[in-house]
Amino acid sequence: MGDLVAGVLTGLAVGSGVTYPLVLWLVRNLRGGALPPHRRERRARAELDAFFARR
Repeated sequence: MGDLVAGVLTGLAVGSGVTYPLVLWLVRNLRGGALPPHRRERRARAELDAFFARR
């Protein structure tokens, strides 16, 4: 029974490790290569825009 549980957990870990990057790649390609920017990137761009708009 312990081997079965270990096998299932290993299968889930390997499966999610393979599936997650594949899903990200598919989403990126299906949406035309444009994923929304990360929150930190949006904030940094907003700060740069605000800084250069003041001058």
